Amino acid sequence: MQIKKKLLLPFLFFSLGCFSQNKNLIKHNDSLVGIENLSLNNGIVYTNKYPITSKNTFQFLENKYNTGVVQHNNQTYYDVNIKYDVFDDILIFKPTLQLVLETSLITKQVDYFILKNKKFKKLETISSDNTISAGYFEEHVINEKSILYIKHKKIIKQDSRSDKVSYIFYDYKIYYIFYNNKLEEISSKNSIINLFPTLKKEIKEFYKENSIQKVNNIELFYQNLFKTII
Repeated sequence: MQIKKKLLLPFLFFSLGCFSQNKNLIKHNDSLVGIENLSLNNGIVYTNKYPITSKNTFQFLENKYNTGVVQHNNQTYYDVNIKYDVFDDILIFKPTLQLVLETSLITKQVDYFILKNKKFKKLETISSDNTISAGYFEEHVINEKSILYIKHKKIIKQDSRSDKVSYIFYDYKIYYIFYNNKLEEISSKNSIINLFPTLKKEIKEFYKENSIQKVNNIELFYQNLFKTII
């Protein structure tokens, strides 16, 4: 056992070193080519359709660009300027060159992006009329069997307090569990029991013992619940 540990430690450092070198190499190559000349910039020119007069915006968290990571057409781009338009469910990219306009990236070409230390993965869903659509879902891996996904949404209302036509956006979220290769919406205790009928007793007990956490942090509540029952 000691021999294996001695062999594993250098291998771990070597693997981490290779990952760091690979990331730095990709960033270096992107800087040589120029990020504005990469396929990442082959999007649609973005136009802001909604003047905002309050702190409630249609972007994720704030109406400003932050550096993030984008996996686009199987290529990873680091330290790129992005913001997430939650209302229209599109990712917006802006190169450092001011001459290049903002672009909305084609959703089908984006595998995932990381913004403000949160990972958003592109998933395809099927509506009741069998229409397939792609959108971004915040991802929280629970274990090797299940993943919690959060769909961020916005409700738009006209701002009656303003003299000009302007809008206010309000947040809400829809929660999903990915289990057995299926994405299932979870909206209540009963909806979870319907998905896991054999675990009805355990689910009710967890709800009873963690009622305060459910009120204070529903995302953590769901993560802990599925860690417990799956």
